[in-house]
Amino acid sequence: MKPEEKKVIGWAVISLVVFLLTNAIMTFKWMDLTRPVTMAETLQVTYIAIAFYAATIVLAMLKVRLSYYLLAVVVAIYSVGFVGMGITLVQGSNGNILLRILVLALVIFGIVVNVYWYMLAFKLRSVLQTELIKKRAAKHNTEIR
Repeated sequence: MKPEEKKVIGWAVISLVVFLLTNAIMTFKWMDLTRPVTMAETLQVTYIAIAFYAATIVLAMLKVRLSYYLLAVVVAIYSVGFVGMGITLVQGSNGNILLRILVLALVIFGIVVNVYWYMLAFKLRSVLQTELIKKRAAKHNTEIR
């Protein structure tokens, strides 16, 4: 596995962990949400997030070419989730302002992690495309001889 692939997978795991942590924090009573989140909803979101991330990461480790595109969709979905959590913190929480700011900082960190993930993914795409072009050129050169 290339170092670029390891970085992309590693940062996807970090993205998942930050999302799950933020999601769990949002269930605490001291967040004082106008529409509290139930533990059943939190567990459902947790299981789905783990399943989506795990499935695409396993496909990436198995060298399925489509896997990084699928992982990009998953990261995009959970980026929207971070935005939703941020909006909920600003508009739908009556909790302590300091706590809301700290959790909002975690949400912003999650968004930054996801943006960084996309930067790494685009770099990986370039590396993989370059490798593919070199293989095709080498194959073409051996056929000509």
